[in-house]
Amino acid sequence: MIQASDIETELLAFLRREIFSPDTNLTPETDLVGAGFDSMSLVKTLLHIEQKFGKWIPEGEITGDALASTRALAATAARILNE
Repeated sequence: MIQASDIETELLAFLRREIFSPDTNLTPETDLVGAGFDSMSLVKTLLHIEQKFGKWIPEGEITGDALASTRALAATAARILNE
């Protein structure tokens, strides 16, 4: 079973490294869309999750609630990955 906290840690590192500028103060609760997360960011992040954890997150699971923060996205990913 993959823990949401482990996914959150991995996603934060990825987002800091690959998506956001070093000047962005990214926390688990940061509003991703408000911080500049866009469709290209989403595709890169979903590909990263698939490569790292071995499962694609279906489009229907990517809602406003799931993109509210890294913590919310990690919780969504954990639910899907543990099904």
